[in-house]
Parts: sequence; C-alpha cells; structure tokens
Amino acid sequence: MHRHWTYRDWLDAYDGPDDLEVLGQGHVCAEAHALWPSLEPWIAHASTCERCQSASVGLQLVPDEVLSCSDCLEAAEFLWTILRDLEHFEPAVARELPRAETFMEELSPLSLDGQVTRVRAEHRYQQWGFCQWLLSTSRQSWQSDPHLSLDRAALAVVVADVLDPDYYHPQWLADLQAKAHAYLANAHRILAEFGAAERHFLIAETKLRQGVGLQAEPRVLSLKASLLIDQYRYNEALALLDRVETFHSGAGATHEIGRLRLQRAMILRALDRPLEAAEENLRAADSLSLEMDPDLVVAAHQNAVACLIQAGQTLRARQLFDGLPPSTTPNIKTRRHWVAGDLLRAEGRFRRASESYERARQGLSELGRYYDAALVTMDMALAAYAAGDDRRVVTCAEEASVLLVRAAAKHEAFAVLTLLFRAIERQTMSRAVLESIRERLATLQPS
Repeated sequence: MHRHWTYRDWLDAYDGPDDLEVLGQGHVCAEAHALWPSLEPWIAHASTCERCQSASVGLQLVPDEVLSCSDCLEAAEFLWTILRDLEHFEPAVARELPRAETFMEELSPLSLDGQVTRVRAEHRYQQWGFCQWLLSTSRQSWQSDPHLSLDRAALAVVVADVLDPDYYHPQWLADLQAKAHAYLANAHRILAEFGAAERHFLIAETKLRQGVGLQAEPRVLSLKASLLIDQYRYNEALALLDRVETFHSGAGATHEIGRLRLQRAMILRALDRPLEAAEENLRAADSLSLEMDPDLVVAAHQNAVACLIQAGQTLRARQLFDGLPPSTTPNIKTRRHWVAGDLLRAEGRFRRASESYERARQGLSELGRYYDAALVTMDMALAAYAAGDDRRVVTCAEEASVLLVRAAAKHEAFAVLTLLFRAIERQTMSRAVLESIRERLATLQPS
C-alpha cells in the first residue's frame, strides 16, 4: 500500500525547465502522441519503444508503484486537464490560475486605464493564468454583460502583450495573443463596433502566423465568421467556416464541427434557404456531444424545427418538436415556448400561439434578453393580426418599443419600428409589412 499521488504531487515532480519533454510530448513517436494524455497506455507503449524511452526519462522521477497505480495516473491526467484548459503545457503554469481571481479583486476598484497601468508596472500580474482567466470571464459575459466582456478582453490583451516569451515560449505566447485580440474583437462585434472588431481580428491573424496555431487558428477564424455574418458577408463567412471545419476534422473534434454547423445553419437561414438550414441543424445535432453540452444538442433540434416551419414543412416540424426531450435549463425552456408559438401559429392555432409567446417573453425578460423578448412580441403581433385582432397588434408594437429601450438597441431598430407605427396610422398595415419589420429587427440584433 502506498500514498496515492494527487495532481499537486505530479506538479511538484515535473516543475522543472524541461517539462514538455518530461511529460512525454517531446521527441516521442507518432503512436505515443496519439495516446497522450492517457498515461496508462502511454506508459505501456513508452516502456517498449526505444525512441520514446529516451524522451520519457522524466518518468524516472516517479516511483514504480505510482506509475502502476490507476488512481495516481488519474491524478496526473487531471493535471493535464488543467493545463489543457490553460492552453499551456508547462506544469508550473498551473500554479498561476488560483491567483487570478485575487488579482482581479485587487484591480477591480480601478478604472480600466488604471488597471492597464498597474498591470504594466507590476510584474506579478504578468501571468499566463491571469490572462486566461480574464479571457474566460470575457467569454462568459459576451451576451450577459458585453461591456464587462470588452473590459476583461482589453485587459487580457495588455497582459498577453507583456508576458515574457522566454518563460512561456514565444510561439505559444503568439497563440495566446491571437486569442486575446480575437476575444476583444468579438466583444467589439457584439457592441456593433465593427471597425474596432476588424482591427483586432487583423492583429489576431498576424499573431497566428507567428504561433503554433493548432488551437488558436480555428478559434480566431470561427469568431471572425461571426463578424462576417453580422456584416451580411455570408459567402465569405461560409468559406471561413469550411476552413475551420478542415482543422477540426483533422483533429477528430466532432463536437466543434457540430458548433460550426450551427453557425452554417444560421447563415443558410439568413440566405432564405430554410430547408438546407434545417438539415444542417440536424447534422449539427448528430455531431454535438450529449456529454459535453446536452443543451446545445436540444437547441440544434429546436433550430431545425424553426427552420422547417419557415420552409413550410409544418407536419415534419410538429413531429420533430413533439420528440424533443424536456429541459430544466431556463434558456432551453424559454426557447421551447418560442418555437412552440411559431409552430402553433403556422398551424393556425393563434390563441394558443399567443399563450406560448407570452411564456417565452416572460422567460426572456427574466433572463435579461430584452431584444429577444421584443422579437417574440413582434411574433405575438403577427399571431394577433392573423386572428384579426388589430388592437392587440398596436399594443404589441408599443410593448416591443419598450423592450428595445431596455435592450439598448441600435437607433436603426427604433427607426424600423417607427415604420410600423406609421403603417398603423395610415391604415396600410398588412401581414407583409409586419413580417418585413420583424425580419429587419432580427437582422439588427447583435449575434
């Protein structure tokens, strides 16, 4: 019986200058690369391969009973998981992540300019782990708080730019800088600041050419595709997504391929090719991992239902919708009510459609997604118009206007809604007018 190693024990054992080779990713054979980071089969192979034996000399630091213990090897794989999330493979970097939140607590009383000045002046903030933590919080805030997302990404860019390339490796550092600029670009995109977004994407792509690019390049390009979509440059976006899918196919990253297919489906729907979009959403659902993100799989099926409704295939949409699994996730539950409203409206069941739309609107408002709530309200207006309730259409237009204010929508969105009020005043309102205004409002929403 021996004391089982924790991931910290592995961290202490490999906390040296040649950690990359020690961990078996140096001059090993292709078969060993394919087995890593599952240590048990990797060790079994390395013990019989002459090339790998010379590269795995670091394993001599580890007692035999540890190398033959599944619990100890599981702890080593946990360390590798941390490093993979950090996108760096020197174990010493894993020590940096727990400090990141404390650093932000120290900096948070300062303005962004004050934070930047302090980070540049004090070496202790110049850590890879802090930069990755900033980028992670930026990503988490993309939709919920885009201004916070922008600040976090802007500070991450500064941290990445002042990191020591001799300590962190210049090519890995270039990848991190590319990621930071891409996240900052995406935050600008969400705020409809397209000029700034383009500038930072240009820097990100320049950094990619200096780095390794295996993880950074598909991430940067997929985010840039979102900018192209917002700029209605759909064909360019599709071409970019094809490039990204080539990366993920080579790596066998089927879940990431599924996410790309969701983006491609969005473009196809915007190009008024709803049936193709529905099929692409279903392909996305097949590629996405239920274990990694079950809600995303359900969302892909929900999107397919919406596209089938748009394509006029109401019966097929109903069959797919009735087979959707239940979900307790607020976003998914709310989206289900929205799709149900669309389906009921397509079936001519306008009163029940309005009830579903109302539940969706309430859920979206509770989630702070006021722009989506405004779009649902426009769908309610369409249902009311189809039911012959013109007074309810006027009420929905007024409610949508309030929600757009709460969403801090673009000026163009209010201008579009004004067209509806004019049509109501002039008694020229029609289903085509309502649908056109609703569609235009949807295109003005940052994705």
